[in-house]
Amino acid sequence: MTSNLRHWYRPAVLLAALIAAGCGKSGPTLYPVTGKVTGADGKPLEHATVVFHPVGAADPDAIKPRGKVGPDGTFTLTTHTAGDGAPPGEYKVTVERWLSSGKGDEPPVNRLPEKYSKPDQSGLTATVGSGPTELTPFTVTTKR
Repeated sequence: MTSNLRHWYRPAVLLAALIAAGCGKSGPTLYPVTGKVTGADGKPLEHATVVFHPVGAADPDAIKPRGKVGPDGTFTLTTHTAGDGAPPGEYKVTVERWLSSGKGDEPPVNRLPEKYSKPDQSGLTATVGSGPTELTPFTVTTKR
């Protein structure tokens, strides 16, 4: 019985390795992207979420890299895993800042004007290059 087990062991290990290799992430190469978001007053928009919408994407489920704005206004884009970046290309950018009112059970509210939540209205664009990209800072008005 031991020789019979050895007979199936190597093919099983080979099959498992092939399946694991096929399950890896495929798709475009990602490059590190960093940026900054401030209000018109120059203050960082901590807790805002930045989403990059690929220009000309035919698939509505196309990859949309995103980042969370930190206390200093900076963000790093993530596509699959934290900080892995974005594919090179042209993007329309949206920014939303969902914050609680602090009044009991009231749900969070987007504290930025609605136009910034719509790719075709935000007026924000970015180009990600084929290498690490530091974006020109985005400035948004915070008055609703």
